[in-house]
Parts: sequence; C-alpha cells; structure tokens
Amino acid sequence: MSYLEKYYINAENELEERRMRNRLLQEERISEAEKAIPQLHELRKQLMASGTKLASILVSGGNMKKNLEQISSENISIQKSIKELLVQNGFKDNYLDPVYSCEKCLDTGIYNNARCSCFMNDVKKFECMDLNSSSAMDLCSFDTFDLGFYSSETDSKGVSPRDKMKRVYFYCAEYARDFHLPQNGILMIGGTGLGKTHLSLAIGKDVIEKGYSVIYGSAPDLFGRIEREHFKNTESSDTLSLLKECDLLIIDDLGTELDSKFNYSTLYNIINTRMNMGKPLVINTNYKLSELQERYSSRITSRLSTMKILLFSGEDIRLIKKDMK
Repeated sequence: MSYLEKYYINAENELEERRMRNRLLQEERISEAEKAIPQLHELRKQLMASGTKLASILVSGGNMKKNLEQISSENISIQKSIKELLVQNGFKDNYLDPVYSCEKCLDTGIYNNARCSCFMNDVKKFECMDLNSSSAMDLCSFDTFDLGFYSSETDSKGVSPRDKMKRVYFYCAEYARDFHLPQNGILMIGGTGLGKTHLSLAIGKDVIEKGYSVIYGSAPDLFGRIEREHFKNTESSDTLSLLKECDLLIIDDLGTELDSKFNYSTLYNIINTRMNMGKPLVINTNYKLSELQERYSSRITSRLSTMKILLFSGEDIRLIKKDMK
C-alpha cells in the first residue's frame, strides 16, 4: 500500500518526539535513583570511564584480547553492583536502562531491514486523521447525547422511544468502553435525525482515545474517493486498503452512494475483508433491513445481518431543535 510523502514525514517527526520523551524519562529516572542512592553516581562514572579505556586500547594496540576481557569483567561487576543497589532500594533492576516505546525496533523505526510496524502504524494514523478531518468527531461524545429529545410516551407494549434509545445509547457506550480486536460490528438503522451519526462519532472518538485507528466517512465520500483513485490515478494514496486495514471503520449514510456495480463490489470487498480479519464496522443507514436486502446482493446483506442491529426511534431531532429556536 502506498502513502503520501507527508504522512511519512509526520511519522518521522512523531518517532523523533518519542525518542526525545524517552531520553528525558531515562534522565529523570537516573536523577531520581542517584538522589536516593548516592553511590550510583560514582558507579555510573566508572562504567562510562570503561569506554575511554576501550578507545585507548584500540589506539595503542598491545594485548587486545586480555585487556578487552578485563574491561568486560569490570563492566559486568559494576553493572551487577548497580542492579543490586537498585533492587535493595525498591527500584526495578532495569530502572536505569534506555526507555523504548517499541521493543522490536528500539525506536529506530527499522526492523529486519524494513519499516517497523510501529512506524507504519503512525503513517496510517496520520492518513486516518486526514480522512477524518472533515468529520465532527471532536464535537460528538456520549456526554453530549441528549435522551431528552426522545418522547417518553409509551406504545401499546408500554415502551417509549426514550426507553428504546436508552438501550441503544448504553449499548454504544459499552461497546466503545470495551472496544477490542477482534470485535463484532454494529448496524444502526433508523430515519433521519435520530442520532445515528452522533453515536457513531462518539464511538469513534472513544476508540481513538484508546489508541486504535479509526476512519469515519459518508458512503458517497468514501466510495467516490476510492473510485477516483481506481480509475483516474490522481492520488498516490490507497484509500481502499486503508479502509480495510484500520481498526474501526465507520460508514455513514449507507445507501446514499451512487448505485453502481463498482460501489457494490467495493462495499462487499470492504465488509468481507474486515470480517475475515475480525475488524469491525459501524454502519448507519436510513434504510430498513428489508430495503437494504432489495438494494444490495445477498452476499452483502447476509454479512450485514451478522452485525449487532440497533433500531433508532423517535422524531427528527434536527426539526425539534429548529422549532425550539
């Protein structure tokens, strides 16, 4: 999969910032430990002095093997004394070791002569941020979802739209709170203005804060972008691959995309690939399940039916808010 150069640059900057934070953390730990254990400072000076000795030996020649063995033995002894002092004073024996965010590449960004997965995850993260830049994800949260807009009048079964939406709300909040991979997806069904987009974005916001990669977009926008890349080759990015690989994909307004074989094939490709990988989708639509079955092939709808289906109830909140002004 190809990415724009700017995402690699952003990832390099992120990697350097991590290295800097980890160096500062190590320095803070050294300062803390030496303050608690004064002997550590002298032992660490002795350890660093061995580097000077080694350089001197390499320049002067002499009995190289014997001298190297002696310095190695001294180093091991000093390191052992440092670890013993740390443990005796309530620290872990590796407390002064270099700090790395990625134990595979040791924060170099390279592993097995290729870009490390930690680096590529950052590249993907920055492209996801670009794709999400036009969404209202920062404005939509579970705290700002107001159940007061749903009627408390009960039907013949004694259930009100507010009761139904409480269950929907708490399911979504729990889903976001306990998000993990692999995970099942959610299909939100209901009319316009019932809060599907709000709860979709609230899930996305919480999942991003847990460190997962999330992409949100409307069906027309996402499929339109994929079609441009496929047929016109005007962009070097690969949105389709990104939609298949991100941890959580949120598709808004399914059914409003252009009615075409290409879009239906793309939709099936995305859903099928993600389900096989155990990576969930949150899809919302104004269509009823029976209407989805008329619009899409059974290959698509059978997979959608395996998702948790949430039915939204009530009146158009946008109109309610408009009448309140």
